[in-house]
Amino acid sequence: MLAGVGALALLAGCHSADSAAPGASAKPASTAAAGPVTGAASGGSHSGGTAAECVTAKVRGSCGPYRDPAIYRSDGQTTFVGQDVWNPVPGYSQTLRATGPGNWSVSASMPAGNTAVVSFPNVGQQYYYSNTLSQVSSIYSSFAEDMNPTGGTIAEAAYDIWLNNWHNEVMIQHDLVNRDRCPALAQASFGGSGGVPVREWNLCEYGTELIWQLVGPGQHSGSVDVLAMLNWLVDHKYLPKQSGLTDISYGFEICSTGGRPETFTLSRFTISAEG
Repeated sequence: MLAGVGALALLAGCHSADSAAPGASAKPASTAAAGPVTGAASGGSHSGGTAAECVTAKVRGSCGPYRDPAIYRSDGQTTFVGQDVWNPVPGYSQTLRATGPGNWSVSASMPAGNTAVVSFPNVGQQYYYSNTLSQVSSIYSSFAEDMNPTGGTIAEAAYDIWLNNWHNEVMIQHDLVNRDRCPALAQASFGGSGGVPVREWNLCEYGTELIWQLVGPGQHSGSVDVLAMLNWLVDHKYLPKQSGLTDISYGFEICSTGGRPETFTLSRFTISAEG
């Protein structure tokens, strides 16, 4: 698996305010079958950079690989931006435009009222199973996004983190539009170091997926203490001891745009870590 871009997994579904279940599961896959793209950028780009624009409307279309100094262990082989239309429905369209991992957008049109996740366009950074969480003392990530939502939008901005060679999945959902809040199993506060403000998060489960949901209004830009949120899950036996990172992806789970074109934009994305 080469790219940190999502693919087929459990059809958990996006849900509107009168539905019950929270999120979708998206397992990253290889870009080998991504198909041709226009102006594909390879290496040397950075968040917010001015690399040649990559444009693709392919279901598995992917841009990169990129080398981005703002992303921990981005080496020109492990960082991608991908379309990830893993559940295409009749009447959908989606086009990705990217100049780097922290500077990309998706123009999407999804049927009005659709409640299943159609796609998870995202930036993904691949790690390896040997990178156990105990080997690092911090992992922070920052983001800035704009979904340009309307009354018909059903979507969210979120991290999708895979651990232990794709065996464990954790989502961090911080901006939900017409989405349900899942029943909380626990609540915890994270932040206070690394420039991350202290915020409250609810923990819930959907199938085998663990989900942190931000309590209160959504955030369009900010930062999260990724390591603290993962270590809490290890300490409370939701994740195995000595868990290791496999992939950190960030993007938009899109269900509906009300049947009209909508642009989902990421203008900043970073991952920092210390040993």
